[in-house]
Amino acid sequence: MKKLILAIVLIQSTLSVYSQCLTDHYHKVAKAKDPIIEAAEKAFNESVVQVGNNKRATKYIIPVVFHVIHTNGPENISKKQIEDQIRILNEDFSFNNSNKAAIRTAFKNVTADCQIEFRLAQIDPNGNCTDGINRVYSPLHFDARDNVKAIPGARWDNKKYLNIWVVSTIQDNSGSGGTTLGYAYLPSAVAQGLSAQDGILIRSDYVGTIGTGSVSGAGRTLTHEIGHYLGLLHTFQDGCAGTGSNAGDYCADTPPVIGTFTNASCPTNGNSCNTDAPDLIDQWENYMDYSTGTCQSMFSLNQKSRMHAVLTNYSFRVNLVSTANLIATGVNKSNVAPVAFFSSSSRVVCAGDPVFYYDNSCKAQVTSKQWTFTGANITSTNKDTPVVIYKTPGMYKVTLNVTNSFGSNSTTIDNYIEVKPRVAVDKPSMIQDFGKATWNVGTGWKILDQGTVKFTRDTTTGYRGNNCIVAPINSSVPAGQRFQLVSPGVDLRPLIGKNPKISMMVGYLRQNTSSSEELRLYQSKGCDYTWNQFLYRNASFIAYNATTYLPSFKPSSSLHWKQVTFSLSSYENDSNISFMIEVVSGEGNAVYIDEINIGMYNTAVEGVKNIQNLNVYPNPSENEINVAYTNLEGETEVWLENIEGKRVANIMESSNETGDILVTYTKDQSISNGIYILKIRSNDQVINKKVIFAN
Repeated sequence: MKKLILAIVLIQSTLSVYSQCLTDHYHKVAKAKDPIIEAAEKAFNESVVQVGNNKRATKYIIPVVFHVIHTNGPENISKKQIEDQIRILNEDFSFNNSNKAAIRTAFKNVTADCQIEFRLAQIDPNGNCTDGINRVYSPLHFDARDNVKAIPGARWDNKKYLNIWVVSTIQDNSGSGGTTLGYAYLPSAVAQGLSAQDGILIRSDYVGTIGTGSVSGAGRTLTHEIGHYLGLLHTFQDGCAGTGSNAGDYCADTPPVIGTFTNASCPTNGNSCNTDAPDLIDQWENYMDYSTGTCQSMFSLNQKSRMHAVLTNYSFRVNLVSTANLIATGVNKSNVAPVAFFSSSSRVVCAGDPVFYYDNSCKAQVTSKQWTFTGANITSTNKDTPVVIYKTPGMYKVTLNVTNSFGSNSTTIDNYIEVKPRVAVDKPSMIQDFGKATWNVGTGWKILDQGTVKFTRDTTTGYRGNNCIVAPINSSVPAGQRFQLVSPGVDLRPLIGKNPKISMMVGYLRQNTSSSEELRLYQSKGCDYTWNQFLYRNASFIAYNATTYLPSFKPSSSLHWKQVTFSLSSYENDSNISFMIEVVSGEGNAVYIDEINIGMYNTAVEGVKNIQNLNVYPNPSENEINVAYTNLEGETEVWLENIEGKRVANIMESSNETGDILVTYTKDQSISNGIYILKIRSNDQVINKKVIFAN
């Protein structure tokens, strides 16, 4: 049936909303490696007693952890989106879903309340409080597969937690050419040595229905995959070949379906198989079909029996839902004092934006609590989920004290919340040349620090000096590793109509023909650091010479640098916009970056051939600066601008003089101390040089 996937997708455009699950593929691979799996699975299938609408005295409760694998992109989904998915799961597995009334008459008597509930874990494997969301920075979120499960800290004990890995895209290893939304390992494979793979891999845009979640998917991708996690097969398993409890999906109350996407469009009277007796229409309402998520609305009674059998016959699932484990993972409370712990809707906000705080205290039921907020409109409250507003930019601490009859506990986190100005303080032009060791102290520029693999400052080379930053890539840095530099927020409005741009100098050569380093630029409006890519350049583009290759390249001349520039005209009305420069490893050479300019002019290219030997001194200066350069030919002009891009002084009018030029400028009383940009125009290009006046 897998061979039908691509052809059917091409025929039915509606199928893009719910595409391929790789569970069948991975299970087939597992059985090929270990024949014992198939024998064990057969024994389990034959042992399951398919009963009617039996009711347990209590629900099975499953502790869940979401490992969000991300590089600060849209794949880093919000807590609210994850909570929305938990809501959908609990509605689906308790038959409280809002669309159940649409189930057709033929199947109303086989619908099941599966009596299974999912709760975000409250205690992590080390005994610390958690909100059940484990955010892990790694480039492996793209084209992910089982490799993400080996990331340090990204897999918790499968006997205690349902591990769910959230990624941006999933690599299709089946060769079908379809789009993969998720997959799980069946319990029979996990039982035979695949415990390290146990859990569910899912795309971030198919988690829940809010935020980046797919509305048409309706959050049913995870419902479907958890069905596999609990031992269910696809309703189209084996197509029309065989009926009854020992064929297809081993559930007699789910009619056979001929193939994978047969019911994608949910045909009212579709009946793809007539081998069942009685001959029933296809049950596309079932969560284990490939029908559109909004159509899906039920598990069957026999499917409930299979899931309950998994939870009582496989030791790792038995432990998962045990009373002791529910206490150990914090989803059930103990008779002890609580441990204070909290989270929030955001850690970085604009002044005036609301911040939602969540009490994630663990180990015991909290009977009373007290929040204390520094710098907020509410300084103290006992609400469960307070919403506060910070009006003044700064870093602020938060305290939570929780109490019950066994005692109390308090936690304080200094500098927990960062509040940024709604309108950015920085104005264009804005140049970063990494000339000072403290270039990122109090400036708003920051390297996103992911341990030892990150941008670093290099003090031995640069475009015009001896300083720059470098993504230290070599053959040992894995392909896909990201290096990220974030600018402070910038108010671009002073440059409305003046074609603002971002530009930089890049020093890079490819190591060989297969080198695949990449340069990407992102923008984020406001203060939440939601990054949207607007520029992509491959290795051959950013290399200063696309046909030269050199292992372990390091620029040693201004000719070894290339200007990269991009117009920001579409953002010129934004009062607070930040930019992220990202270099992606291709296991080739390091990428050097210098003289980043956000403003009206491009970063200067000193191979501007006409201008050489530029020197501005003293710098910093109290009152007077000397501008020295050699003009080989053409017209030059020198002036001074403030950081808002306004010309404040003409230093040298347009001149055709060639040779060695020396111009002295003494600032008058209208020029206050501070940072200015010296501009030297040579024909149609402008060189920028930062100048500081200080006493």
